[in-house]
Amino acid sequence: MKIRRYLTFLVFVSVLILAAGAYATDNCSCYDFFYRGAVFNAMLPDEGDIYSNLTPIIESNNNISWQGEGLEKRVLMVAWTKYPSSYPVGQSIRTSWGDTWVTAYPEVKNYFNTHPTSGVDLRLEVAQLLGLPPDTNNSYFVELWVKPNDLFRPSADNEINDTVAQLYFPNNTDFSYKIWFLNNTRYSYFAKRLPWTRLGYTYHWENQESKVGLSEFVIKKNSEVTVRSLSSTSDYLNQ
Repeated sequence: MKIRRYLTFLVFVSVLILAAGAYATDNCSCYDFFYRGAVFNAMLPDEGDIYSNLTPIIESNNNISWQGEGLEKRVLMVAWTKYPSSYPVGQSIRTSWGDTWVTAYPEVKNYFNTHPTSGVDLRLEVAQLLGLPPDTNNSYFVELWVKPNDLFRPSADNEINDTVAQLYFPNNTDFSYKIWFLNNTRYSYFAKRLPWTRLGYTYHWENQESKVGLSEFVIKKNSEVTVRSLSSTSDYLNQ
């Protein structure tokens, strides 16, 4: 209960800061209204926001890509980044810089195959889908082979092998994960003004039909991953 009260307090203070105009999209002021609304709504999730068709990371899921066998079996994930030099293609690297937020391959490609871009501002359209600010500097997609044990769903209910994330922590949730969750709540709503849904999917902040974007996951800090490919945003979505 203490953690839940603390979360409520963080959200309340964040709402005051947001209403006071602490966030500004300097490069894309025309989208400021939509993005502010997304951040505000993401702070206050309820049962109606739960999405029951999240992507499960399980071997029987034929919609995602796998490599290897046994303990070396890996799943292909995709990050959108502004640090291309951190991802040498064909090499194994360790994510020493921290957590890496990803989606499952090929969900980004699939989305833009069925929702062609306008061609006006491709980076903005990706930011809208992935729940990132309209003035983001992310410019590259990187594909990574990742061990499933190095992934978690950024939700109170952080299992990756099912299709729904609940609002509250299961009874057996590790205390260290609760601390991560609280810290990321503070970081998302205070420091970065991000519309983190806390329900396992990205906030598609300019979609009038549904705010549900793509299923999102986090690669744990210091995980060993293998870089499959690195492409500019335009090249990746036009391949």
